[in-house]
Amino acid sequence: MDNESVEVRVITKSRDLDDYDILSIQSLSAAVPHETTESFRHFIWAAMATYAFGNKSIDNVMKNYDYIWQRYKKGVFENNPRILLLRSMTKEIKQAADALEAIEIEDNLSQICAKAALVRLEATFKSAYGLIRKEYIFESDAVIRIILEQIAWAYVAYGTDPDKLSMLKPNKCITKLKKVFPYAGKLYGMLSEWAHIDASIISDYERFHAEGVPVVRRSDHNSQQSGVNLMCLSVVYVKMIQDLFSIYEPEKSYKEIDRMNHMYEEYFRLGNQEL
Repeated sequence: MDNESVEVRVITKSRDLDDYDILSIQSLSAAVPHETTESFRHFIWAAMATYAFGNKSIDNVMKNYDYIWQRYKKGVFENNPRILLLRSMTKEIKQAADALEAIEIEDNLSQICAKAALVRLEATFKSAYGLIRKEYIFESDAVIRIILEQIAWAYVAYGTDPDKLSMLKPNKCITKLKKVFPYAGKLYGMLSEWAHIDASIISDYERFHAEGVPVVRRSDHNSQQSGVNLMCLSVVYVKMIQDLFSIYEPEKSYKEIDRMNHMYEEYFRLGNQEL
């Protein structure tokens, strides 16, 4: 391939919410898709190093500074087991959403709306994962709360008279969701405490300000709990899709839900180990 045939573009937007790992040296950083190979990341590192050293040849850097790469490459892939589990979870969610999208349903408005709401949640799960990975605690729980509300709405909408769909309020569907997810009410209350500025949070803001404490935007501990909630809802999501639309054969359904359960339990176990 000659140089003139290589197209170079600056991407200002993407069709999807891509998942990246960040490579950094000194003051330079580059985002690479998480599925890229080590050899690709080697070239990106060498390009950054070439710029940082003030050199012009990437080949020279790769040849003469390979010993630096050998040390650096140990950290070029995400190795946090909790993040890796969340990443795997989003893949499972996408597969389930894609399978649901391919399902043909009868001309029933209630089922059409329930299907659409559940398919759309694939992006919401991915958004919540991105916020958790960056440890944004308030924003994570606000998005997770939306997931819970939308699952509840889809569950109730599926069996609702089409003429009454417009009257369904997502937050009012939580009670009915308890029939298949008994923890729904307690989880919704907990998520709402973080998603809204209630009296206790206002008093905390006042106390922190008086004590000169910086505004808390990130928390590893709290984001771990957000991850537990998201993993829990991923199991509910896949089971809900199967119960309503039978996207899998019975035997495969059991394996899919069992795998999601194992991922959730492993995430929970890792969190307890870190306490």
